[in-house]
Amino acid sequence: MKTRALLQARSLNRRIGNYLRQPRAGYILATFDRSSYLDMDGQIVALVTPVLLNGPLNIVVDAETFHDRVAAGDTATSTDRGLRAGGIEIELAGAIVWDAALPPWPGEHISRLRDNLVTLRGVLEVEAPEGGLARAATGHVATTALETRAAPALRDLARGLQHPDALLVGHAASTLAGLGPGLTPSGDDVLVGCLLTLALYADTADRMRHAIVSGVRNRTTRISMAYLEAAARGEASEAWHRLVDAVAENDPDRIAAAARGVMAFGETSGSDMLAGFVMAAEALP
Repeated sequence: MKTRALLQARSLNRRIGNYLRQPRAGYILATFDRSSYLDMDGQIVALVTPVLLNGPLNIVVDAETFHDRVAAGDTATSTDRGLRAGGIEIELAGAIVWDAALPPWPGEHISRLRDNLVTLRGVLEVEAPEGGLARAATGHVATTALETRAAPALRDLARGLQHPDALLVGHAASTLAGLGPGLTPSGDDVLVGCLLTLALYADTADRMRHAIVSGVRNRTTRISMAYLEAAARGEASEAWHRLVDAVAENDPDRIAAAARGVMAFGETSGSDMLAGFVMAAEALP
């Protein structure tokens, strides 16, 4: 039997840290080379290596990999000072507390976002990988089975955000929920991007956020739902914070570089999220 590996948490999202102040128990839902997802009394927590950066569900752990020490189904327990899961023990005390919440924007920053949509579209046009919904979400003719299936709902989503029509948005979200393969399906990723745009619109977009979350509930994976709920709260990964900061500073070069950072997440997840972000920004009045 392997001895339990003692690891140090480098940082964690404030909300996750607050949640783990009370003793929690759970199990590992899924594990990969650079991440491991836990269900801790109903809250999804992601253990990630430093290369995956801070995020709304993340505890960033000083480790290179997880798959050789933990496996799906392993039990997990936590206190305010540490977390045990499978063959690892993570020291939480001393970790940097990071806030995933995006602050609502003043009107001039929204104008800067619209002014720089051409830059974001340009990065998507050239660099979005095949296999997801980035092209369909930004108005291209569907060429794959996934795009063809999603296209009507994507059009309805854009129209619903434009008018605004919460019923249409909710119906479109329910169709897109769980659509596509992977841990976070492409349809969900597009909706996450939309929710992050809505997060920048202060209180004016509450109905649209609620419509999306209501539309996807019980229609996708638990891990993907956790990311959708985080986005509805305005919580985003460190890569998204860099993009939002670049837009606020109106720096096209930084915007393009930060967009590539967002797109680096997963095989198609990052590009699908960015496309949803652009689609919502173009649609919102």
